[in-house]
Amino acid sequence: MQTMTAAPLAPRLMEHRWGERIELDCPVRLELRDGTGVEGRLCNASISGAWIETGARLPARSLAYAIVNVIVPAGARRRAIELPACVARIAPEGVGVEWRDMAVPTLVGLLRELGHS
Repeated sequence: MQTMTAAPLAPRLMEHRWGERIELDCPVRLELRDGTGVEGRLCNASISGAWIETGARLPARSLAYAIVNVIVPAGARRRAIELPACVARIAPEGVGVEWRDMAVPTLVGLLRELGHS
């Protein structure tokens, strides 16, 4: 009788986002509830969340409400846009956020403008 063994499956990240991810590259400032401010780069975003690269180390207790201030680059009409969010994931290379309100007009307009779609 032959014994069959199965190789363990490689871990896969579960996708939690709604909507298409749009690749972006613009500066942001993440303001946490405790008053801490973190500088970073908005790398991609969708109508439900975003990934922010930052060298800053956030403590686990930072998993809470935050404000993402997106600095719209000079190619577009230069301004800052404030988007309420919740820190959903902290990794060594950055922070994943979920928007508190999905697909608000300000966010949809920003994604269209910066994503050129």
